[in-house]
Amino acid sequence: MALYRFNITRLYRKKGAPVSTGVGRKALLMKTVDVQFLRLAIRLAEEAREAGEDPFGAVLVCDKTVIYQGRDRCIENSDPTAHAEMSVIREYCQQARVFSLESCTLYTSTEPCPMCAGAIHWARIARVVFSVSQASLQTMSGGKPKPSAESIINMGRKNVEVTGPMLEDDGLAVFEGYEWQPTALRPAAHGNDR
Repeated sequence: MALYRFNITRLYRKKGAPVSTGVGRKALLMKTVDVQFLRLAIRLAEEAREAGEDPFGAVLVCDKTVIYQGRDRCIENSDPTAHAEMSVIREYCQQARVFSLESCTLYTSTEPCPMCAGAIHWARIARVVFSVSQASLQTMSGGKPKPSAESIINMGRKNVEVTGPMLEDDGLAVFEGYEWQPTALRPAAHGNDR
């Protein structure tokens, strides 16, 4: 996957509209920008579902610019760790030859699982914004309750802002009619018998 760079302000701002004029406008723009990036993560989750993967997407942003995006690829890559967040962090860091993402925000269609939250912690991502909460996901999937992403990401000295759920109804819509399959059945369902 190639590195992505586009400025969200240019994509979603009306022509001639000011970026910000005063504190209130700046806060409003930040929320608008968060919504736009979160919608992109949700759209990537839809793409994952259409590709036969679990419906999860993630977008890595620095300075209001998308620098990388991805979706779940566990089945495609025969890699149970190829969650959207893990893939975005791993692939971007390898391609950009960086180790720390301290100035970046990660937008995810669903609250990161414990594995992805650990990767976010170690990558030193500054901020995380998610749509669907783990509690809502577990209710839908019948899974067991998991620790919050924030509790794992904020282990240690660094305090990362974790925001969500946001646009949860939009994020939940991706799961409508989705049938959760046991992991053991997934490779056979996609023609990867062993």
